[in-house]
Amino acid sequence: MKFNFWKTSSLFRNSFFVFCTLMIANSCDLGHKGKSDQLENDVDSFAQKYYNWQFEDALPYCTSDSKKWLQYAASNVHKADINLLRNKNQGASYEINDINYNNGDTTAIINIKVYNFLQMDTIGNSGRIIPSAVFFLKAVFHHEWKIKMEGLPRSEKQNHD
Repeated sequence: MKFNFWKTSSLFRNSFFVFCTLMIANSCDLGHKGKSDQLENDVDSFAQKYYNWQFEDALPYCTSDSKKWLQYAASNVHKADINLLRNKNQGASYEINDINYNNGDTTAIINIKVYNFLQMDTIGNSGRIIPSAVFFLKAVFHHEWKIKMEGLPRSEKQNHD
């Protein structure tokens, strides 16, 4: 006696299709690793510290190999930069525009817009206040999300209006 799938009850066929669909969906890693709110909190903390030149306080939100970039930034702070920071009425602010997770991966690219921040200039020159600029930060997941610096963050677009 042969089994004919199409002659079985419609309830059995429908249940079988639903089961197969769920199995396929669960076998594909369509999401990302880690929790989104943990990443957003770390981006928030990093941006608040980094763009207000609190480099040492930004360190816990970065990968261990990012430390050298924070040390580099701190080593290039001049007295004129400190004076500019002290004379500002308010600190830098930012907003997270978008987080793009690499599908099924452990990396993400975060698009943030930063306002009213002091941007470093060339070595030997004091920085200048920038009204707004867009930055792309990279994050990696290894037990938790961390910002991965492969250099100092550079703005993609600047608005000098």
